[in-house]
Amino acid sequence: MLVAADARRRTGRTPWRRVLVGVVIAAVVGGAAVATAGALVSQRIAEGFAVRDATSDTAGLARVVVEPALRDAIAAPDATEAERSAARAELSAAVAGELRVGSAVRMKLWAADGTVLWSDEPRLVGERFPLGDDDLEALRTDRSDAEVSDLSEPENRYERGHGPLLEAYQAVHTPSGEPLLFEAYQRYDDVIARAADLRGAFATLAFGTVAVVLALLVPLLLWLLVRIRAGQRLRERLLGRALDAESAERRRMAAELHDGPIQDIAGLALSLGADPGTQDAAASLRSAVSSLRSSMAAIRPAAPERDGLGAALDDVCARARAAGLVTSVHVPESVEASPSALLAVVRFVREAVANTVTHGRASVVDVQVTVDDRGHGLVVEVADDGVGFDPARAVDDGRPGHLGTTLLREIAEDTGGSLALETSPGAGTTWQLTVPCDTEALR
Repeated sequence: MLVAADARRRTGRTPWRRVLVGVVIAAVVGGAAVATAGALVSQRIAEGFAVRDATSDTAGLARVVVEPALRDAIAAPDATEAERSAARAELSAAVAGELRVGSAVRMKLWAADGTVLWSDEPRLVGERFPLGDDDLEALRTDRSDAEVSDLSEPENRYERGHGPLLEAYQAVHTPSGEPLLFEAYQRYDDVIARAADLRGAFATLAFGTVAVVLALLVPLLLWLLVRIRAGQRLRERLLGRALDAESAERRRMAAELHDGPIQDIAGLALSLGADPGTQDAAASLRSAVSSLRSSMAAIRPAAPERDGLGAALDDVCARARAAGLVTSVHVPESVEASPSALLAVVRFVREAVANTVTHGRASVVDVQVTVDDRGHGLVVEVADDGVGFDPARAVDDGRPGHLGTTLLREIAEDTGGSLALETSPGAGTTWQLTVPCDTEALR
């Protein structure tokens, strides 16, 4: 198989509607990609804002509310239980308003050894849990920070009913200067809501931009497509006029050749044939008449649309008959195919027969046209009994003087059909072309 069938190769009108739809789809997909990327970025930004706000709020609460309410007794090992209870009660009273109206759902005060000195959850007070490296670093450097809470940790067991939380911590000091760690837990739902708001705003911006671009681009694209299509139609009309003018000139030349020189030479050959002494000259003149008629057929070949496919193929085989080959053409009585498909068949047979005459050294050439089993394609077969050749030569485009095989492949490629070759040295040559009946190859 030299050329495989592929409908995408058919030449014809540009599918402008698909071009327009493709541009719109590309713009929408591009907008969706930008919106998705923007949503991811906006979520990261929202998380960053939430951590920063939680850190800032906790630091302010610790400095303004918690630290002024601290008493040394809350952390002093030698303080009595009554003094510790009073210190815890004073701190609870100071933060009560914040717990009622603020975003914090839990507060804790830690000693450096991991003991919970105070919490709005009394069951945690007095329990001891190991502090993480970030907590210890905050105690040493007097800085604030925030992170998503790990609710699987035992010190967070009473916060598990509040959903995901963000814990922020800040170092505070008792009046005597002992560093303690204040920790506030805030709902992470606020972070998710803020991220959703940012995603929505970014998606609206992205798709709004795409809509504006499409509103500006589509009219311009439509105008360009209309101009291009108008130019294509103008070129087709000019090409049609040029072909009509060429056909008219060919008809005129063929008529003059038929009514003038051919008739005169045929009459002279007839006159000379009556004299035994001039029969050789008469035979030469008859041969010249045959050659002139072959040339006339080449100048004005039969058109498959006007004269039928069989007549057109008979004309293109005139050169083989003039060269002395026994030529047969078999075509169905009725062939339902587009004009472009019929023209492709004629061109193919012309080139294949010309190759046989020029290179094949054959005595017989047979042309068969059939319709495939599904009725969707014309199957054209040109076979000869010539010397054949190495089929590998048919795929070598670079060899000078062998344009015929290239033209045969181009006919198959232009129509979206397939081309097969069966040959070998000394075994003749068979070309087989399958052309889609609805092909729209340019003439």
